[in-house]
This record gives sequence, structure tokens and C-alpha cells, in this order.
Amino acid sequence: MKKPLTLLALSLFISSLIQAQVTTDSAGNVITAPGTQQIITTTTTITTPPVATPQPPPAPPQVVQAVPATEIAAPAFDEPLPTINVNRLRFGAFVAPTISWMKPTASTDDDNKFNVESGGTRVGFIYGLMADYNFAPNYGIVTGIQINQTGGRIIATNRAQTGLVNDVLKADFTYRLQYVEIPLALKLRTDNISGFRFFGQLGASVGFNIGKKTDYTVTSIGGQGTAAYDTSGSKIKLTGDLGHIAPLMFQMNVGAGLEYPFNNRLTAYFGLFFNNGFAPDATKPNLFDEDKLGYKGEFRDANTRLNNFAFRFGLFF
Repeated sequence: MKKPLTLLALSLFISSLIQAQVTTDSAGNVITAPGTQQIITTTTTITTPPVATPQPPPAPPQVVQAVPATEIAAPAFDEPLPTINVNRLRFGAFVAPTISWMKPTASTDDDNKFNVESGGTRVGFIYGLMADYNFAPNYGIVTGIQINQTGGRIIATNRAQTGLVNDVLKADFTYRLQYVEIPLALKLRTDNISGFRFFGQLGASVGFNIGKKTDYTVTSIGGQGTAAYDTSGSKIKLTGDLGHIAPLMFQMNVGAGLEYPFNNRLTAYFGLFFNNGFAPDATKPNLFDEDKLGYKGEFRDANTRLNNFAFRFGLFF
């Protein structure tokens, strides 16, 4: 039993001796006493630095070029113009018998000296060329050029039935007028109904006077003790100061009708139109050349307007 105890005591002695000779400094490093062997096992931790992600090269600086003001505000005519689809354009010709009349806008003239009334209607006709452009299947613009042979009858009667020698007692004028007209209107059409297409049309026209004749009878006061006398003429060309016959005539046009296509291009056309002259006064007889017409006195009418109904027959090609 003594030998194991002796070995145990020896090992404890050696262990205490080693601990007494190993010290550490303030940083925790082991300081070994001289003459003492120390086996120190160290663990080295290697930390791999993060790999930097390659960045794209910086973009080159942008060069801003000044634009002249003339280039910024480009003129409007540089833009493309709208085109016209020629397949939607139609041309045609027509003729239209008319019933025309002249209507005073008042029952007396401006001086309240003459009673003025319409003397009835006159048969005439219109003929010309027409053009349609259908900007949509059921909507279109209508224009053309046409000759309108029109007119009417106006009767002016002196309200007093007295006056000086040669004063006008009664004037009865039938006018034969001719205008070149240019219409412009909006046209609305239905779809095909049993082979027909019905339409309505509303617009206006301007007319340029190219002819003016008259049939007339003027009754004037004779001299003292002399009966009244008549002066008359037939198809006499009217002359006088500017405006004696309206050089321009503006009309409102409204109508309706139908079309019947024979094929893709040829279409029959029929319409009934009312044309209302709204400006200016159609006649100003106080400006007539009385010497040419043969009477001496002067009379006025009451701001007459020129109207007609037209029955159109035509073909689109």
C-alpha cells in the first residue's frame, strides 16, 4: 500500500510545481519561467475577406446640346396634311324644275307710301354639277356649281292714288333673274333600305348675278285734265345704280330625298329642296334707270326676298 501512495504524492507535487511556474501577463499571454518547457497548442482562425462585387464603369458625361428656338417651335406646315380618300368622293349632274317667288318682308315700303305684295310664282329651273364626299358611312359634305334661273312678281300700289304729274300710281314688275350658285351643305344618309338610301340635307349657298331682265307695267299720273297713262316693256334688261338688283344672293337650303344605286358607281338621285334667300334685298327699284324703262316717277318695294322650291333629278357617276 505504500507504493501507490508514494506515486500519488509525487504526481501532485509535480503538478503544483508546474502551475507555480506558468503565469500570464495583463494581455492574457502565457509567460513561461526559464528552464521550463511548455507545450502550447494554439488554434489559428483564418478569416477570408469579402470578395468585392465588380462595379460597372461610370457612364460618360452627357453632352446637352442647346436647340435653337426656331427648331423648338416648328412651323405648322411641316406636319403632314390630312389625306382625302378618293373612293369616298362622287361627282354627278342634275336638273331641277323650280317654282320661285319674291316675297316682301313688310306690307309697305320704308316711306309708307306704297303697299307692296307678291304677284305670284314663276316657273324656272336649276341645273349643274354636284360633288359628295362621305367622310363617314352615313355623313357627307355636299358642294358643286349650278345655274339658277329664277325670279318673281312684285306689285307696288300708291296708297294715296294722288300726287304730282308723272308720279307712279302702280308698278307691276315680273323679274327674270339668273345666278351662278355655289352650295355647301351637310348630308345625312340612312343605310340601305330595300335598295334605297334616304337622305336629309342642310346648308347654304352664295349666288352671283349674271342676268336680270323684267316684264313691267307702270301706271303714272298724267297732266292736269289728262288720264293716267301706262308704260310697259317685255324682257327689258335692267340697269341702274349698284344694288338695283342684288349682285350677291345668300340662301339657306334644306331638302330631303332618296338615292338608288344601279351598281357601285352609278346612282340615281331625287330630292325636294326649299331655298330661302335671306340676304340682301333682291331688288331696289328706286335705283332703276327710269329713262331706259320709259317712266318718270320713282317707287320702292318692301325689302323683297327670293325663294323657290326645286325638284331635283340627277345621277352620280
